[in-house]
Amino acid sequence: MRNRKKNRKIPDHIILNILNKAASAEDEVLDYYEGYIREVATEPVYSSDGSRSGYYYYDEDLAQELRLALAQALPALRETLIKNHLENRPVIVVLGQLTD
Repeated sequence: MRNRKKNRKIPDHIILNILNKAASAEDEVLDYYEGYIREVATEPVYSSDGSRSGYYYYDEDLAQELRLALAQALPALRETLIKNHLENRPVIVVLGQLTD
């Protein structure tokens, strides 16, 4: 398997969409992690003698379970972010790409 990038940071716009309960937040998170999900759900196929056959098996059921678990974790993530990082603290909102 390929080397995974460790400690990848979710883009800020996705975090803001999670915090704001945007309708697109779940899809954005799933899209962001899709490569990781595919990598985790792909396993090499072994021959009867235990050697790798050169083929890989994509376990769609495992991938779907990972997607569901990730989607179900978003409300708890939102609450944790608010509790640990925003509660009782001033918040500065920065707007970008303003047009006249």
